[in-house]
Amino acid sequence: MKSPAALLSAICAFCLFSDFVLCEAVCAQGTEQTKELATVHPAVVKPVFDEVTKLVKTFYPNAKFNENGAKLHFEFKVAPQISTSTHLPVLGPKDGGILGDLEFERGIATRQGRVQNDYYYETILMEPYSANHNCHLNAKLSYPPQASSDFLEKFKDLVKEFDRLLPPPPRTAVTDVTPVPNSVVAAVSATSSAAASTTVSPTAPSAAPVHMLPQVSPRPKEAPRKLFFWKAKRGTDIVYLLGTIHAAPPTLYPLPREIESAFDSSRCLVVEINIAKVKVDPEKVRQLVATSGRYSSPDKLSKHLSPDTKRVFEAYLAWSGETWGMYEQYKPWYARELISIPRRGDLSKMKKSFGIDMHFLQKAIAQKKPIDEFETVDFQLALDSKLAAEVQDKLLQVTLLEMKDTEKTMASIFQAWKAGDVEQMERVAVHQSVDNPDLIPFTMALLNNRNIAMAAKIEPFLKTKGSPLFVAVGSAHMVGETGLVNLLRKKGFEVEQVIASPGDNRSH
Repeated sequence: MKSPAALLSAICAFCLFSDFVLCEAVCAQGTEQTKELATVHPAVVKPVFDEVTKLVKTFYPNAKFNENGAKLHFEFKVAPQISTSTHLPVLGPKDGGILGDLEFERGIATRQGRVQNDYYYETILMEPYSANHNCHLNAKLSYPPQASSDFLEKFKDLVKEFDRLLPPPPRTAVTDVTPVPNSVVAAVSATSSAAASTTVSPTAPSAAPVHMLPQVSPRPKEAPRKLFFWKAKRGTDIVYLLGTIHAAPPTLYPLPREIESAFDSSRCLVVEINIAKVKVDPEKVRQLVATSGRYSSPDKLSKHLSPDTKRVFEAYLAWSGETWGMYEQYKPWYARELISIPRRGDLSKMKKSFGIDMHFLQKAIAQKKPIDEFETVDFQLALDSKLAAEVQDKLLQVTLLEMKDTEKTMASIFQAWKAGDVEQMERVAVHQSVDNPDLIPFTMALLNNRNIAMAAKIEPFLKTKGSPLFVAVGSAHMVGETGLVNLLRKKGFEVEQVIASPGDNRSH
């Protein structure tokens, strides 16, 4: 029996041989074509370029275009950058910019090119095929995270359906040029798309669909939907545990009735900090920065960053247009605070005023329900400043690297919250320390130690405020071995995750 390594080698050899055969088939057909048919005539592709230009101008009126034969280039707000993946100079879109290239070529796409996304912009690579004209469209689009999703979807749809914009092929093309067989199109599509970062497979004519009578299947029974909400009971004491999201869109409401009803029946609301009344004292922040967040001249930030973090920071500065001078006087933890993460993604609909914490704080005030808190503003302000220097360095690096994924991370958080998915929420909450062991002290300080302190205060609150108690803190504090849910179980509480009422699709 062959070893796993031998089997792997055999498979790889077969794949390479298959690619060679497919490329040979395409090249053989290309040699039969005349030189006049080696390139796509500009008049044929002009309607496609016109539609792309019209679309780009709609969203980027000041974009610049350069059309040269069967090629089209467009750009807006681009700048030379140092690629954080190759360390080489590249041209990339800045915040609010766009960069695109289109090129028509004969035959199907046979190149195995790979597009490496940079940290601060994404790249789409598409190579759809037209069997009518035996040509494909190479489309490459680079864009920052906050690019309009409407524009991106319209661009991708236009490229995928480019064939419908081309004029009917001349009759001679049908007799003089043999179209590439569909089997070759499908095979090469499968091998080339795997190598691209985001690829749309070439389109080719398929067999006519077989019409069948519709099959009527029984409607599946709706599965119970868990909420990110727990009921803990020990004797006559009841504690409701709600994982919150501190900033949210208005579409999150109304919340499931089980959550609202539990709050209405509770004697007291307990939150991390009563942000409805507590205001951050600017003077305290200035004092903290002066004592713990600033270097004394001539010392500066760039002298203390590790080579990897410095490289990532320089890439961020090149992309954002900011300078070292804006950050040199600050220590890594405060430099991280100064970076405006929300503007790196389209988070305009995320408001603290719609956060779940604020929702229940406002309800408690309206109902004149007692409000208590686990922590103080001073305590939270000092958390990051007390981290070890190497942890501050690593945290700054990870923050910069993950900045472009802010929207995706928030989408994962909301998806987990709405589904009551504890495992997914835990992955989002602790992934930084899992991927970067250097950040374990940060996770301990930010979550574990605080969770233990919160759990210790719940019993005194029950004695002074009464039962039921409604605890609403950040969702990350609920999950994991040292999450509040598990810590209360260790204290003798029976804890169960609450299920939404059948048919209740609120916040679903």
